[in-house]
Amino acid sequence: MKTSVWLVSTAACALLSAAPAMAQGTSAETLDEVVVTAERFGSGLTRAVFTLGAEDIQARPLGAEITQALVKAPGVQVSTGDARGGSFSFEIYMRGLTDEQIGLTLDGIPTGDSRFNGGSPPQRFIESSNVSRITVSQSAGDIGAPSRFALGGFIDFVTDAPRPDFGATVEAGAGSFDFRRIYGRVDSGEIAPGLAGYFTYSHQQNDVWAGRQSRGSEREHYELKVVKDFANGSFLKARVSYNDQTDNDFNIVTKGEFEADPKSDRALDVITGIPARDIDFGGALGGWRKDWMAYLKGRLQVSDDISLDVNPYYQTLDGESFRYQDRQRVLTGGDPRAVSSYNANGGAVRPTLTTIRNSNAVGGPADMRVTPRERERYGLTSELKVNNLFGRGHDLRVGAWWEGGDSTERRNFYPILNSAQSTAYDRSRLNYVEYERTASVETLMLYAQDQFRLLDDRLKIDLGVTWYDVSYDAKSPLEYRANVKFSQSSDVNPKLGATYQLTPELEMFGGYAKNFAGIPEDAFLGSTAVINPGDLDAVQTENLDAGLRYVKPNMALSVQAYNVELKNNVGIVPRDPTETLDPQEVVRGNVATKAANIAGVRTRGVELTGFYDFGMIDLYGSWTKQDAEHDDPARGSAQRLALASVGVIGGAGVRDIPETSFYGQAGIEPIDGLRLEASVRHVGERVGGHIIAPTTFGEVGVEKIDGYTLTGLSATYDLKRAGVPDLRIQFNVDNLFDERYIGAVSSSTATQPEFGLTSGPSVRTLDRYFVGAPRTYTFSVRARF
Repeated sequence: MKTSVWLVSTAACALLSAAPAMAQGTSAETLDEVVVTAERFGSGLTRAVFTLGAEDIQARPLGAEITQALVKAPGVQVSTGDARGGSFSFEIYMRGLTDEQIGLTLDGIPTGDSRFNGGSPPQRFIESSNVSRITVSQSAGDIGAPSRFALGGFIDFVTDAPRPDFGATVEAGAGSFDFRRIYGRVDSGEIAPGLAGYFTYSHQQNDVWAGRQSRGSEREHYELKVVKDFANGSFLKARVSYNDQTDNDFNIVTKGEFEADPKSDRALDVITGIPARDIDFGGALGGWRKDWMAYLKGRLQVSDDISLDVNPYYQTLDGESFRYQDRQRVLTGGDPRAVSSYNANGGAVRPTLTTIRNSNAVGGPADMRVTPRERERYGLTSELKVNNLFGRGHDLRVGAWWEGGDSTERRNFYPILNSAQSTAYDRSRLNYVEYERTASVETLMLYAQDQFRLLDDRLKIDLGVTWYDVSYDAKSPLEYRANVKFSQSSDVNPKLGATYQLTPELEMFGGYAKNFAGIPEDAFLGSTAVINPGDLDAVQTENLDAGLRYVKPNMALSVQAYNVELKNNVGIVPRDPTETLDPQEVVRGNVATKAANIAGVRTRGVELTGFYDFGMIDLYGSWTKQDAEHDDPARGSAQRLALASVGVIGGAGVRDIPETSFYGQAGIEPIDGLRLEASVRHVGERVGGHIIAPTTFGEVGVEKIDGYTLTGLSATYDLKRAGVPDLRIQFNVDNLFDERYIGAVSSSTATQPEFGLTSGPSVRTLDRYFVGAPRTYTFSVRARF
């Protein structure tokens, strides 16, 4: 915190001393980049694309998690446990695919997989106030997306360019659940021909609404960006971000628990002193993480038609998550990492693990389970672009993406000092290390595309191909002896797209693509069992989409249909599904697991999006109808039983994907500078869980969860006068009518059977759901000097 105070004080002094110079600046630095209607709806592009501009991002409370702006995009569904964000509770879907099947990039640089507990969700590298636009490509027809996870499209977050004049921006916020935020940005202006940059700092914190006495979130974030533009079109761009975040997140509940108390996630807000109850203490849910990310982007403009881009990047993660345990574990012999030998199958033989347990006694023995995670990721993207190579209208792109990286995850158990009084634990007494897993993944992608035009440029066609080679190197010496090394290569995957202009306003578009992802990293870091090279097939997709766009400056209408087939999906499941397991231990991640293919998924849907600007009033709406289903092997077949053993009923709907969803927005600007906006978001009924009996894997049925409708209001007033700092005052209300709803289905227990069925046909014991956030108010103010 001392560093924060020093930085804020220094920035304040700099702003005061620079006030005369800033007062002389032009208004250019106050203008946000505006996304015009044609760009917003993807006019002229051969794939389904929707672009959100700064005005969409800033309509959310200043400082809200950047992914929340995505609810406006057709086909995208986002949920967080808090109205302003969340880590464990963060879930995102696009056209039936999860966040680990969607490519996520920052300024075209891959951010990696987005697992909350070891991955890199993009919001950790991004301050929403520094983002100028978000490009959502719902189809997978773009060849240049550098991500193994772009199985059905990608999302690119584009950060601001430095402003041309010296200046500063200060933001502050306050709101429900003790939300507080400060933000500062200093732009250097053009300090040499074509050279400019900015530095930003923000700090925000809030209570977790479901447990205000024991849970909270705190985040410090820094960004530095420098750009050098050259007269011939060449450029250099460098960006560094650092994020330091600590938070307690949300518990998951059963449907019955939600219906009994829809305002609670069942986590305790105070310590009782009894381990059996304190295992659900909210203050022991969560963790901390520190994330660095840096890149350098360079373009050499060889001539008017030839350019070469080279973009190296580097990212690290250092963090821990923790969870209270109602027992103590001690490995005999005093060495918490001891391995006596390996058996004939290569499994680790370890000294006797002693478990001391008296869960219902005040002050009974208890552990804190701490899971440290480290990650280092580095790579390079490059692309050669040659326009008019084969004559007018032919544009060639040839590129490569290489990435290497190492991830480590450990699970340590430390004794609680005095469980009758607190959850404090002794880090000097490491009694047991359950595992120490490492995984290295190296990826190479090559791609090429020819774009050409026919019929007086009314027809534009993209013909592209991609090829992947992915190498894996994983080990876990406390669990097995093997050093797992193998690689997977894709076929040459075609990517085809076309658009045909029927009239100046109306165009048809469509595309077909095959995509390859290999095996997700979590298969190595989330499994207790060794993976043999032939155990898992690579995850792949086949995508087809087509649509119509009608776009004018003040209005737009788009309709698009799609079919996405996901093949060889991978999940983490119990190693021995016939073993009787405690469902609470499943939820807490304390059971033996393995990675397994869980068959495929097909999603078909239609998206309808419209916009009209009447002048003082504007309207926007996006409606999605989709059907996402698992593969349906014949009943009684071995394939059907295998699918049930990983918690999936063949032919049933995919969890958390609604059949219908809608986002609508109406804005009015009654006077200059004042904008009032109302929004409605509806998520229809969806599958919550596939109810599978343990051991027998009998298909009991599908549990549905109700749809919900959330209403939001915002009021923004911009005051811009010569000689006076630009001032914005903003007020947001989320969930205006305080709707009680299930916000998302947790992915952590998605493939588990329902253990409660052994107690009766209607009993549910396995927690699956995140409770949605209540009514939330946020007040924000921004001044630009």
